[in-house]
Amino acid sequence: MPLVSLPGGQLRDEIRNPLFDSYDLLAGASPAGLNVTFFSSLTTPAGAPKTLDQTNLTQANSLPTATSFRVQGYAVDAQSYYEANRFCLPTIQDHSSIQLNVGEKQYSQLPWVYIGGRLSANQAISRSSGTTEAAGVVVERNIQHYGQEAVAPVVLTGKHVIDILPIQQFRAVWLCQGLSAAEITNATPAAGTLIRFYYSLKGLLRRAVQ
Repeated sequence: MPLVSLPGGQLRDEIRNPLFDSYDLLAGASPAGLNVTFFSSLTTPAGAPKTLDQTNLTQANSLPTATSFRVQGYAVDAQSYYEANRFCLPTIQDHSSIQLNVGEKQYSQLPWVYIGGRLSANQAISRSSGTTEAAGVVVERNIQHYGQEAVAPVVLTGKHVIDILPIQQFRAVWLCQGLSAAEITNATPAAGTLIRFYYSLKGLLRRAVQ
């Protein structure tokens, strides 16, 4: 059962606020064989402390004392706005899965396409003024992202919600497997770019009254 009151009987403060963590796939880094555990670290792969735009956890793998969370859904979000990376998101999506564990129990194991809210892309092409269609400078802009079509692609209701208790361990494991040599090239971010992937748990945060 979720802890909705303190030992003295006072009700906890309850707010609707997601728990989220992120992973940066850096320029030149192949996603092939990636084994990323969300919520497991408060530092980036480079060793720098994560900022508030990268995670809202205050400790790795668990919530603080007197804080619990009722999971009512979960999602993966990412966006790409570099033309050179136009094949990264769809290729990674086709070869990724994610597993959610709370305590000793595995609650889900899904292909990326089901939890990413589908893939969306916007493209535009312009040509320099005064040229024919066959000539001139062509400028192409390409934006892709996961997550627009559904804030929480997986929604849990009724008895199917997941309760994370204070200090209880939880994590989400992302695997990217089975890429061919050509797909590795397509999925690797270009020089001077990166792609940030977020994993979030949607639901109710319960904490001591502030």
